[in-house]
Amino acid sequence: MAIYSLHLRSVGKTTHAPRTAGAHLRYITRPEARADLLAGRMPTERHAARRWLDREERRDRQNARVIDKLTVALPRELDPLQRRGLVMAFAERVTQGKAAWFAAIHQSGRDAHNPHAHIVIRDRDPETGRRVVLLSEKGACRKIRLLWEQAVNAALEAQGSAQRVTRLSHAVRGIETLPQRHRGPQRPQEGRERETDWPGASDPASTVGLAFEIASGKRPRIPRPFVPCGVVRPFELSMACK
Repeated sequence: MAIYSLHLRSVGKTTHAPRTAGAHLRYITRPEARADLLAGRMPTERHAARRWLDREERRDRQNARVIDKLTVALPRELDPLQRRGLVMAFAERVTQGKAAWFAAIHQSGRDAHNPHAHIVIRDRDPETGRRVVLLSEKGACRKIRLLWEQAVNAALEAQGSAQRVTRLSHAVRGIETLPQRHRGPQRPQEGRERETDWPGASDPASTVGLAFEIASGKRPRIPRPFVPCGVVRPFELSMACK
């Protein structure tokens, strides 16, 4: 059964130690994860990608937001190639074909029954230096959650699957049963990512579970009622920016 899970966090120069963004990238690309790596407007190779990210961080102003990072559940109804296409289309749509992004898809070995993707967004237009994704703006979290819902459902529909996901909570949908929490594989504490600081979750999380605990080990916040955001045009897999 396809589930909805999206977790959004950020790494900033004033909230995290230097090179925390690069450490996160190293973690999600660790060899034992057997990740399928994708990138747009930055290196794909894990070591080159981390060096690129560290250089970009050094150029940032003192209070800059270095990266935004997402962890999303991928439908088991899709095969590995289809999941790859879904992540690429979503990343290009979110970054408008301008900002740099990097994705590590975990869907092999112990993650074969728990496919998910870690997406890193470096919100800078390489040509102008301006931000384009604006995930720190009011309402941005709700919009990106809606975009992911649309992307997943478009991919499922394209494959003829009747499964659909929704970002809406059980309370909003009038369902009285408690939602399940999407835990992912239970990793030993020492094997989880080490970062010096973790800001709180940005907004309500998914229908099935608020947080992917794979990367953080943190308990999610209690979900708040969903407040509809502005209209976002329907997602199509062909929307990946050229």
